[in-house]
Amino acid sequence: MVGSVVAGLTSGGVYALLGLSIVLTYRLAAVVNFAMAVVGAMGAFVMASLTDMGLNVWPALIVGAVSGGLLSALLGAGLVRWFGAHALRTKAAVTVAVYVALMALGLRLFGSVTTGARRFPQPFDAPAFVVGDVVVPQAALVSLALAVLITVGVTLLLGRTMFGLRLQAISERPATAEVVGIPAPRLAMAVWTGIGALTTLVIVLVAPRLGGDFSTLGNLVTTALAVAMIGAFHSLWLTLAGGLLLGCLEGAAASLEAVQAYRGVLPFLVMLALLWWRSRHEVWDTATAAR
Repeated sequence: MVGSVVAGLTSGGVYALLGLSIVLTYRLAAVVNFAMAVVGAMGAFVMASLTDMGLNVWPALIVGAVSGGLLSALLGAGLVRWFGAHALRTKAAVTVAVYVALMALGLRLFGSVTTGARRFPQPFDAPAFVVGDVVVPQAALVSLALAVLITVGVTLLLGRTMFGLRLQAISERPATAEVVGIPAPRLAMAVWTGIGALTTLVIVLVAPRLGGDFSTLGNLVTTALAVAMIGAFHSLWLTLAGGLLLGCLEGAAASLEAVQAYRGVLPFLVMLALLWWRSRHEVWDTATAAR
């Protein structure tokens, strides 16, 4: 069991990174981005296609990350230009439409599990250490280190720098930010580009373990949303902890024969539990205020 939980950390770091990407998009761009994972999958498959043609893995990874970043920036530009003043639910609906379109395009370009999954290069597949009979790859350490680094770095950036204050201003009051001289559109595009490139890297890390199927990778947004909900779409530290917890739970479930076939529903159970708890909390707060 302990070995399975440790093995779950390989996924936990990736889940934390996906959840952080959702939270950062929400906090800095005021958008719940349902298309995030499929955008990252597009960039990751660009990388895989380039390595199939003989390009070295590291230049291919850079091109893939740039592709994911540019695609994300294109989505962000459309939202800023045509839906900047719209409600949060409208912008979320736009990202759902983009998700459906990119999923259809990706399945057409890269195939699905029925037509054969793509073989991904594994730049961080070498073993880092062994716990019992479980070999923990370097990818686990890379994802964990990156998740912690982003959490600490962004927390310091937003809380202690003028640049961080500007980033928060463009998400909360974009029109006012432009009036006082903050280049809101350029900063917003930088946020979208960075998150797209980060998501591509995350998908590259997890793709070999999940088999390299485009639809599976694109649908990781459900896991990302579950992790982001643990942090209430605001707390970076709770999101980090939630990703690691979900990974460990998945690893523990994989070691139990009775439930291992159903471990894929864990993100949905987490979301249902959180929705139930928060609705119960709101009802309690309302009843308390009425006294």
